[in-house]
Amino acid sequence: MTTGNEILSVHGLARHFTAHVSVVERLFGTKPAVSRAVDGVDLVLRKGETLGLVGESGCGKSTLARTIVGLYQPSAGEIRYDGKALPAKRTRAQQRAIQMVFQDPYSSLNPRMTVEQMLSELLRFHNLVPRNRVHERTRELMHLVGLPERALGQRPRQFSGGQRQRVGIARALALEPSVLLADEPVSALDVSVQATIINLLAELKETLNLSMIFVSHNMAVVRQVGDRTAVMYSGRIVETGNTDTLFDDPVHPYTRLLIGSVPRLVTVEGPARASEGASEDRAAVRAEVARAVARDGTQACRFADRCPSVVAGCAVEPALLADPGDPNRWAACVHVAHRSEGAIR
Repeated sequence: MTTGNEILSVHGLARHFTAHVSVVERLFGTKPAVSRAVDGVDLVLRKGETLGLVGESGCGKSTLARTIVGLYQPSAGEIRYDGKALPAKRTRAQQRAIQMVFQDPYSSLNPRMTVEQMLSELLRFHNLVPRNRVHERTRELMHLVGLPERALGQRPRQFSGGQRQRVGIARALALEPSVLLADEPVSALDVSVQATIINLLAELKETLNLSMIFVSHNMAVVRQVGDRTAVMYSGRIVETGNTDTLFDDPVHPYTRLLIGSVPRLVTVEGPARASEGASEDRAAVRAEVARAVARDGTQACRFADRCPSVVAGCAVEPALLADPGDPNRWAACVHVAHRSEGAIR
């Protein structure tokens, strides 16, 4: 999954959280529970592209984005920017290079500061422009995101949701990043406002030559903005590929179910219901997979307990495998190697 045109890549990236255990619980030998929010992710972002990152709520998308931007320290793995590994403590230049637009524009802005105070503070701290040009640069940023100059004197509570998100985008762009991570940037907005923010991000990407990771659970939005799409499930990437190809012909069973869950205005024929005998067969296979995992100490495919195409081979968690019919498509499924034979159709 490597390419000479990549600007950002992660290899084996993990971020685990350990639950708090009281002193009394420790005395009784209670071990802290570990949440593997991100657990061995491999991902590549190419220069000038928009990579959509999709998955159901709780799959680890936002945690992955926050780890890449540096808000969380990785538990394992490596993040590389422009061919160089990023250290645990990043330089200011490395911090500026990767910026984030947050899901909730209100909670991500300081309610006690005006827009100009927030932007000026960033510009002065990072010494991006001479001090006598700070105000001029803040006006340029307002123009860039489509807000009037008078917005500089206002506080977050005085804006609508869409305007606050524009301020959040301006704050991220103030540091002149090369990579922009948009974490559910339109999910907190009205449908009528979502399109304007999506169009704004697309225009800024072209104007400023940005590379972008667009995180969302909204499949329709990702199909609209993404050049490539990565599908995440339970802390792992299960499929990546060209957006149109992935949506029209998904390989991984989870991707098929995820796309199938998108509401449609036009009625389409859904998947046939499984017969009672088929359901019993799947239950027997899942029981066999569970026994194999317990016997061999391996980890089963994380989707095996929900997968309609489960087989005994799912007792071993697969790596991302290249689709034999499309070398640009990768999927973590044992059926991928037999895809040309129609094994998962």
